[in-house]
Parts: sequence; structure tokens; C-alpha cells
Amino acid sequence: MKPPDAHVESIIECSTQNQFCRHCGCNDIKKWGSANGLQRYKCKHEDCGKTFNGLTGTPLARLHNRHKWLDHLLCMLDSLPLRKVAKRIEVDLTTAFRWRHRFLKMATKTQVPTLNGVVEADETFFSESYKGKRTIHHRAPRRRGGQGNRKHKDDKISVLIVRDRRGRVHDFVFGELRKEQIHSSLKPIVESDSVFCTDGASWYKTFAEKEKIAHHRLIALDKNRIIGKEFHIQNVNNYISRLKTWMKRFNGVGTDYLENYLGWMRLFETRKRSQIEWLKLAILYK
Repeated sequence: MKPPDAHVESIIECSTQNQFCRHCGCNDIKKWGSANGLQRYKCKHEDCGKTFNGLTGTPLARLHNRHKWLDHLLCMLDSLPLRKVAKRIEVDLTTAFRWRHRFLKMATKTQVPTLNGVVEADETFFSESYKGKRTIHHRAPRRRGGQGNRKHKDDKISVLIVRDRRGRVHDFVFGELRKEQIHSSLKPIVESDSVFCTDGASWYKTFAEKEKIAHHRLIALDKNRIIGKEFHIQNVNNYISRLKTWMKRFNGVGTDYLENYLGWMRLFETRKRSQIEWLKLAILYK
């Protein structure tokens, strides 16, 4: 077995600088031996006294084979399906699956605080998927990646995509689109001096009126797709198109993991990362 990659070890060591107890938050700690090649620490607070290492409390805690992490991340940067990942880095398929979603755990949280300027919003839909589930009780199984009945809205998962002209993206997964959900999701992220561009859905209109935000409705039935040469929703629609094309390579994404894949796409689009930077994101929460 080859030794763990030096880059991985240095990042883990960085996570222990200016360390605090991962259990109680106390910064009065001391070194406490080592285990599995990692320095351990012990909290000196009398009510705690627990031990931890540089990975404790991160998505990568208790994962083995650290020398393969960067190879796995390279496969993720190449958007490889899980079976190809497992074969390339010589791990079990279940291990490749577990690693993927551990590394994606922080991606779901890396959304910019607010959007401004010209902000576009539109909704898209993914077929509800129980990929990986042993039993499905309320409908017949589908072939992996297959589409549900387009006429049955109950078979769809709604995703709201909001994007500004600087390429920053927010996304929200809803079981069903409701005005209250749309309003509560948009309010914290769309700044009041923005220009809001959407389709003709009524929930966008009521949101803009309530928050007093300039609003342009692009209604396809009226062939009104662009207003004043600059107000449109083509950027967000192009993003959705790229998202759908990218998703196809995975032969269907389980609904339970849809948020992880949306976060993965955001990382590609908004923050171009190397393997090392992605590893820092997972370990150092940056």
C-alpha cells in the first residue's frame, strides 16, 4: 500500500492549525498521540475531555484510503459515472458512491449569499427517482434514466434555478411548486435594487410586487422573449440546458441525492476548482 498523498496530509494538517475542540468548541487542547497516520488532539476542558483529529467533524471523517482521494476527485472533475470511477481507482462500487456524496456534501452549502444586477429565474423538472431503492410501493419501476409520464405532475420534482449575469447560481428543490415556497426562497437572495426577469408565472409577479423589485415578465405565448435587448431569461435557460445534458451521463439521479448533483454543477459553473481546492473545501469548509 503506497503512503498517503503528501497534499492530502498537508491539507489535513492545515485543518488542525489554530485548532479547537470539534466536540465542544473549546480552544484549550493538546496533542494526544496519533492514529492511522493522523495527529490526534484532546480537549482540556473538564466537561469534555474528548479526542479528535483534523478530519473529525468534516464530511471525510472515517474514510479510508486517503492516498486515493485525489484520484477520486479527478474522476469527479471528469464527471465519470460511478462504475468507471470504481474501476479506475480500484475501489468497490459502494465505496465510490459513498466517497462521491461525502465530497459533495459541502458543495450543497456553497451558494453565494445574494444575487444582484439582472437576476433571472426559471423552474425545471426532474423525474422522481428511487434509484438504489430495493422497493417502490406507489408506482411501477422504470428503466434507469427513463422519463416519467409528462402528464403526471406528481411524478416530477420541481427545481427553481436563479442566476444573475455574473454567473452566480442558487437552486432550490421542491416537491411541488407553491407561491409561499417561491417567495420565501427568493426573498433572502434577490437584492432589492435588482432587475428580476422571469417567465409569466404568477408567483414571480406577486413576489416582485411585494418586495418592490423591478420585474420583467417574458411570456412565450406573446412571443415576448426579450425586452429592450437586455432583459431576458436566456442565461438561466442555457444553464438549465447544460445541467440537463450533464445529468444524462449518470443514467438518472436518485431524488434523495438531487441537491448534491446540483451543488456539483454549481462548482463547475461558478468556482472552477482543482482536486486540491475541492479537497480543501471538504476539509477546511472554505
